[in-house]
Amino acid sequence: MKKLTLLSMAAVAALATEPITIQKITVEASGSKGDIKSINADEIVKFSRQSDLGEMLSGALPEITHVRTTSIGNDIVLRGFKKDNINITIDDAKVCGACPNRMDPPAMHVSSSQIANVEVQEGPFDITQFGSLGGAINVVTKDPSKGLHGEISATLGSYDYRKISTTVEGGNDTVQALVGYSRETSGQYKDGDGKTMAEQADGAPSAQRYSAAHKNDDAYARQNFWAKIVGNIADNQKLTLNYFGDRADDVLYARYPMDALKDDTDMFKAKYQLFNLGAFSNELLVEAYHSKVEHEMGTDFRASATSAAATMVSPVDATIKGVRVENSVSLNEMDVTFGLDLSTRNWNGTKGSRLNPYAQIQIPDADTENIGLYAKASQSMGAWDISGGLRYDDTSVDADQNLMATAKDRDYDNISANILGRYHYNNNGNLFVGIGQSSRVPDARELYFASVGNTNLNETINREVDMGIEHTIGNFHLKGTLFYSDLKDYIYAYKVVGSTTSYANIDARIIGGDITADYLLSNEWSIESGIACQKGGKKDTNQLDALATLPQTDKDLADIPPLKGRIALVFDDSKNYAEAEFIAAKHQTYDENNGEQAIAGYGLLNLKYGTELGSGFSLTAGINNFFDRTYAVSNSYIGLTTIMEGSQPLVLNEPGRNFYATLAYKF
Repeated sequence: MKKLTLLSMAAVAALATEPITIQKITVEASGSKGDIKSINADEIVKFSRQSDLGEMLSGALPEITHVRTTSIGNDIVLRGFKKDNINITIDDAKVCGACPNRMDPPAMHVSSSQIANVEVQEGPFDITQFGSLGGAINVVTKDPSKGLHGEISATLGSYDYRKISTTVEGGNDTVQALVGYSRETSGQYKDGDGKTMAEQADGAPSAQRYSAAHKNDDAYARQNFWAKIVGNIADNQKLTLNYFGDRADDVLYARYPMDALKDDTDMFKAKYQLFNLGAFSNELLVEAYHSKVEHEMGTDFRASATSAAATMVSPVDATIKGVRVENSVSLNEMDVTFGLDLSTRNWNGTKGSRLNPYAQIQIPDADTENIGLYAKASQSMGAWDISGGLRYDDTSVDADQNLMATAKDRDYDNISANILGRYHYNNNGNLFVGIGQSSRVPDARELYFASVGNTNLNETINREVDMGIEHTIGNFHLKGTLFYSDLKDYIYAYKVVGSTTSYANIDARIIGGDITADYLLSNEWSIESGIACQKGGKKDTNQLDALATLPQTDKDLADIPPLKGRIALVFDDSKNYAEAEFIAAKHQTYDENNGEQAIAGYGLLNLKYGTELGSGFSLTAGINNFFDRTYAVSNSYIGLTTIMEGSQPLVLNEPGRNFYATLAYKF
């Protein structure tokens, strides 16, 4: 038996219709059969300078790109889908950002020190969560173990980056518990031209630039704390309790006219499992969660803040709570699951923006309530593996019309469904195809945000086909996927006039694919590679022409990442790990009519090294952007309030050459 160990931040991308686990992956080849097994490990964290999930995933998978907002809190684009078009959950529970301007996307609200693995579901094939239009990303946090164990680590990096993290866990056969804490701070990073984030904003109108007193401020300060308790109540009963807290203060957002003075997150979750209840239940799952984000943004650090009366402060809260009941059973060799999913999301901007004596309501205390019923089944029949799912959603969005007279309540009913088939043509390979439909309703910002929202928006429907091949030949493993996404009533941000935007329903398409190929050179050396391409087009400009003052002639869809690839040479002898990684992307197509602009392609070299020092100690280090390139990864700012450089939104460059090293001790 040969084992191919791919120990890297970047895992091999699995099928479009199956979760991809970002962790240490071992490929075992036994005779004519090849299986991929995911090993529970946190290697994605070791080779990371900071706890930004969007940036880590962007470096791991070619089909994921991040939208640069600041040093942390970068948004995720998966196959050209982002914002509410993908679901991001933590242990299958939702957390929603509070900022209407996406300063705190859901991916921000988790510490890298918690992560056990990350599951990426591409396409409209997740029916267990409400609103998984183009994909789903689930962060699985670490479970406690028996005995007494712990870990402490310290990271130093360029731009005065500092992080310390500690975890202690233990227990017996009945109860296990885990507690953790981390704190990190960082100065402003510099791009390849040596400009800090504040200096990149020097082309903005003078009032929106950073004041002399704050131009050299740190980029952010952040603390995380978490706890998990697992109780084995009986042989067939298990109770898991989670808590997570995030406190981010004084986060600089150079591309926006305001910064985050406070971003506080609290998430609670309880999960109760009952096993082997009889012929009609292999597992009964009941889980409930509650998360709240308090976000306060303001202009305190900008040149316009010449006095307290001239300083704007805008607090917004976001809360979501949910309950899910799920029963799994085996019926005639078919695995079947039935579920009930309930959630309520509240978005409250009624505290108002303050610019004395002016006050404006951002979002009028809006509730999005959902009731979902779903069923899924899977069965193997000879050389075929077949699975499918069906979901019904009843959703209402209600806003306080006493606070915003133009707001109106909306109701939506939707069906999501999919069927997936995989044919094993021999022991070394298979072909797969999936057909699915999913939907997502407009959020409160798109419906009600002051002077931007459109209360007449319909839900978006995604009808998609995915197909591909997976094959292993000796030490060579290949996977390829193609997809075609037809979007009906796609919720699209467009320019009304000048920099003023609104939202409309349009019809559009996204097509693309990705290929990963990995080759074992020897027991220690391997090559990893991957490439992904998406094309957004066939945008119905006639639908926008009827609304926009500006002519709509560009058929390119916004937010579509360019062709992107990765290749890495990896050495791993179980004690030492080294990697030379090259990531490259083509120049980006863009929607010129609606504020996007050209950005150039780029090529980056990243170097990583790790070693076990013995006695529980380990050291990891790396150099990112070795050749100090000046580049940007995204121009996707449509629908957001950004600072302007002349008539164009500021495109924020990525960090230049930077170093990091982590010393860790486990017991």
